[in-house]
Amino acid sequence: LTVLLNADALRIKANTLLDPKKKGTLGQFFTNAPICLFMSSLFNKIEGKVHLLDPGCGPGSLTASFSDEAIRRAKTKSLSVDLFDIEDIVTPFTKETLELCHQAASDAKIKFNSTFHLEDFILKLGSESGLFGEAEKYTHCIMNPPYKKIATNSEHRKALRSAGVETVNLYSGFAALAIQKLVNGGELVAIIPRSFCNGPYYQPFRELLLKETAIKHIHIFD
Repeated sequence: LTVLLNADALRIKANTLLDPKKKGTLGQFFTNAPICLFMSSLFNKIEGKVHLLDPGCGPGSLTASFSDEAIRRAKTKSLSVDLFDIEDIVTPFTKETLELCHQAASDAKIKFNSTFHLEDFILKLGSESGLFGEAEKYTHCIMNPPYKKIATNSEHRKALRSAGVETVNLYSGFAALAIQKLVNGGELVAIIPRSFCNGPYYQPFRELLLKETAIKHIHIFD
């Protein structure tokens, strides 16, 4: 857990620098170490050439826990990570976390490379013309996405629509896009509210889940 514990210290430090009002507006809630550890343990298979997506990554805690888990299982040959976030304050913390991941992976004889995108995950990937073509595909995705309603005529709603996703909240938009970006048999572990289970607004998202995925595990936090 070396990487995760060091990354968690960076998370705490980064969290103190965030503007509380902006944090609420953007739906920024960083993931603490015990939850990161639990989420990484839920992946069924981490082996061979692994390509991880971490959208809304914050200081990189989830990537750190995934890296620790990949190293612990000792079946990974290479680990490539794409991370996205829109908060420039976290950038130095994310890059420090990635350095920790790189060092630990190298020590375990795992080839590691990462790309941090200071960009909006939905606006970038939702609007990509090659989303269903030759665009990047991932074997794994781990996420704690932002929770925030999106207006009907917002840029996020338009970008999601262009990707064939109709939904009313950022978290379901993040999850839907991530599902589309996974290889066949890829795995997604996400911490999300349970609001998608109810009502007509989330029906397209529920249909996407049931059509494109098999739900293997649900854990309800108190």
